[in-house]
Amino acid sequence: MTNDLNIQYVDSLDRGLSYAESCFETFRIVDNNIFDWHYHWQRLQHGLHSFGIVLHHKQQQHIQQQCLDAAKHISVDCLLRLTISGGDAGWGLQQTATPNVFIQAQTFQTQTTAIHLQCVEFPFPLMPKIAKFSSDYALALRAAQSWNLDSFNTALVCKNGLILAGFTANIALYVDEQWLTPQGDGVIKGTIRQFLMNKQHIQPASCPTTMLQHIQAAVLLNSGSFLQEVHSIDGKPLDTLHPAITGLKQCLQNQQGIQL
Repeated sequence: MTNDLNIQYVDSLDRGLSYAESCFETFRIVDNNIFDWHYHWQRLQHGLHSFGIVLHHKQQQHIQQQCLDAAKHISVDCLLRLTISGGDAGWGLQQTATPNVFIQAQTFQTQTTAIHLQCVEFPFPLMPKIAKFSSDYALALRAAQSWNLDSFNTALVCKNGLILAGFTANIALYVDEQWLTPQGDGVIKGTIRQFLMNKQHIQPASCPTTMLQHIQAAVLLNSGSFLQEVHSIDGKPLDTLHPAITGLKQCLQNQQGIQL
């Protein structure tokens, strides 16, 4: 079968597609509010600066407003992905162009199925994740082909005996009466993770996989679902009603742009 292929002949191509010269941010817009937009923008700028792409304050304001306007046409609770790439250019690594800005928005769908995680080994060398580089996620998709999971979202990514994160979320583990979250190369500095760290509700630490034998509770943290209780890891049941989870929720639930 060939009629299901979309073949195009082009003179130029977006550099994000050609060379993964792009970064993105994903976040909720709840009642016209983006939780910690400044942090999202700083991380995005940090990543783009690695490619020599610099966006100025007025451009930031314009992009933020366009995101808010896009959400208004979708829902009062919207999930939005903002991607910025090197722009359309001809053949060649040294070509330059005006950056392209892509906004994708959809109504947020609440997670309804229980989360059961399974430890998997990341097969590639780890690099610092200073931003959400599209190239990092392309590598993660390659890694996922070896895991033989029904869903990528059931992966608890590990490397050399250390826990890193969920496939698309940071993780926090409750052990010895404290919340710990993995740190180091291969761990994105997520917005919700950073907020809870700043509030001293969770602490960054090296988290060996042996820790999983002793944890009482675990949550996934990202700017889509904000906080999701984990029901089990590698078949070990966890307490999804643990009072420590309530404490995290109470810290988050009164913030503008957050809906638990």
